[in-house]
Amino acid sequence: MAEKKIADGISAEAAVRRELEARYGDKLKDVSFRKSWLTSSVNQQLWEVEGTLKRKAGVLKTETRSFKYQIDAVSGMIIGHEEVTPK
Repeated sequence: MAEKKIADGISAEAAVRRELEARYGDKLKDVSFRKSWLTSSVNQQLWEVEGTLKRKAGVLKTETRSFKYQIDAVSGMIIGHEEVTPK
């Protein structure tokens, strides 16, 4: 089996933080992680990372969103993500 590029939950969270910083840039104000866990199937191992982010959404307004990312443990590539704005 190939060596894992994302070996632990801290590395998975760092990969998600880099992705969010690239996506939102200066508008990203805070990122917090709730949990990270490794899931395995026959062909693939994925890190799943959940948390919340706060981003600037205007002059005085901030928006809070929940997110979930899936990262391939071997390649380090983001397989999928979902962001939800609470009502």
